[in-house]
Amino acid sequence: MIQAKAPGKLYIAGEYAVTEPGYKSVLIAVDRFVTAAIEASNEITGTIHSKTLHYKPVTFNRNEDKIEISDVHAANQLKYVVTAIEVFEQYAKSCNIKLKHFHLTIDSNLADASGQKYGLGSSAAVLVSVIKVLNEFYEMELSNLYIYKLAVISNMRLQSLSSCGDIAVSVYSGWLAYSTFDHEWVKQQMKETSVDEVLEKNWPGLHIEPLQAPENMEVLIGWTGSPASSPHLVSEVKRLKSDPIFYGKFLDQSNTCVENLIYAFKTNNIKGVQKMIRQNRSIIQQMDKEATVDIETKKLKLLCDIGERFGGAAKTSGAGGGDCGITIIDNRVDKHSIYEVWEKEGIKPLKFKIYHGQ
Repeated sequence: MIQAKAPGKLYIAGEYAVTEPGYKSVLIAVDRFVTAAIEASNEITGTIHSKTLHYKPVTFNRNEDKIEISDVHAANQLKYVVTAIEVFEQYAKSCNIKLKHFHLTIDSNLADASGQKYGLGSSAAVLVSVIKVLNEFYEMELSNLYIYKLAVISNMRLQSLSSCGDIAVSVYSGWLAYSTFDHEWVKQQMKETSVDEVLEKNWPGLHIEPLQAPENMEVLIGWTGSPASSPHLVSEVKRLKSDPIFYGKFLDQSNTCVENLIYAFKTNNIKGVQKMIRQNRSIIQQMDKEATVDIETKKLKLLCDIGERFGGAAKTSGAGGGDCGITIIDNRVDKHSIYEVWEKEGIKPLKFKIYHGQ
């Protein structure tokens, strides 16, 4: 049996602006995973078993480029897994790889014990784990960039609002600077050419750069317990495009802030990182006020204010509206005081570590 795992993610800075090509963000991979396991099947069919969604495996067959599952309900729930297999196998066939039958099992610990998600990018981790395990199963030795692009193509067949930063950090792990690609250009390429041709081309706007965190810097993560709807929040914020002066100013401010944040990383400057985290919070608060979508909910504001009270630099993470907030501290600060007050206020500390790959 072959296993591959893909980590969950959290945004540190650059949210919302990252949905536009070329505008940078910073993310981390955390040590919570979707794990895919695969083994060859001796039969003329294969099975898919999602431990988080199904009690038993479902059988699948191939019909040309399609994976067909007889159980309609299961097919809908497994659409990320199925689409990742379809896209990967289209590419494998273009490389003259003979397809095989297999048993695929998916498991996840990106949610709490009751199954409520933390907002760690589970869909992205599913796509990446499936493509990674198929890459090993077919011994194709694909680069991280090709794994990322195959996962993105799969994602774009299913939805179009994502910046795909969660996919990038799920592939590359650690700390990552990221800007998204020209989505319309990639969509056009997908219509006009084959998967292998899309992979080989340079994607306009795409930037993926691993970062090294300053010494003694630590990220504390707090969870509000209420989920956020990222697609809804992103679409609401995108309405601000109707005011190009405000929206353009927001994008420029965010990008300058994130560029300065990246420079602080490269110069080992915790104070500089903290300054830019606070500035990014302020930029998002201005946009939140304009869009009236409640990105920084009362509980997220409380989470941030507590972090600041104890010398950290705090902000919402990702789309906001619920889910997680972060506090960046010098690890000589007593983080347990922050955790203690968070817990008193009903905020759950997520004591995750940054995952730097296997």
